[in-house]
Amino acid sequence: MSDNDDSQRISPEERQAFAWLFAAVRMYSLARKRMTLSHLTTFINIAMEEGLTVSELATRCGMNGDVISKHLRDLGAINRRRGTGLGWVTVVQQVHGDRRERRVILTHRGYTFARKVIDAMKRAGTS
Repeated sequence: MSDNDDSQRISPEERQAFAWLFAAVRMYSLARKRMTLSHLTTFINIAMEEGLTVSELATRCGMNGDVISKHLRDLGAINRRRGTGLGWVTVVQQVHGDRRERRVILTHRGYTFARKVIDAMKRAGTS
């Protein structure tokens, strides 16, 4: 195969997908400089399906429970260093049933940020 083979080129549709991805990652990096890709993965999974238990979220993200707990603190109101967190997620305890079961949901601030990311992705789709 030569370097000019069309099968090796990225199509306009694929380039658009990268533009959307870049817009989302850029919004996230502007919100917090030192956040990792695994923090972003955690937030995206919560936004895609709120109400997962902490263990379900860990499985979905391919991480262990200790790592997810650290991410949830960083993404929550008070980070793991007892400083101000992003305030994008909260962990709620069941009122009925197994009270040990904790579920993860977006906060108002988390919804606002998610909508900003989606708006940035839409803008990237029209440029």
